[in-house]
Amino acid sequence: MANKKKTVVVVNEKKAGSNLKPIKSTRSNSTKVQDSSSDALLFNREHYKWVLIGIGMIVLGMLLMLGGSMSSPDVWDDSLIYSARRTVIAPVLILGGLGMQIYAIFKK
Repeated sequence: MANKKKTVVVVNEKKAGSNLKPIKSTRSNSTKVQDSSSDALLFNREHYKWVLIGIGMIVLGMLLMLGGSMSSPDVWDDSLIYSARRTVIAPVLILGGLGMQIYAIFKK
């Protein structure tokens, strides 16, 4: 199907002493008209609920990783640095939160 071009002529009223000429404008028919269905939002309330749950899991995982400073520079305590909370639980929560974000984006 060939693109047909429309010629639109805009005529201004001629006033005394003015040299106005008609303006020609060409416009193609290939411009897309927005549908009424395109006004709908991409995400609804349920998607945002899953996004907030994922953000909460990520924040909780980061908070669980906080701390670990030694009370004295002369004392080394492995249980403060290498606890299961910091090495296992917090990273699993962060990865779960990221997975929840992916689920919220791709949920139909």
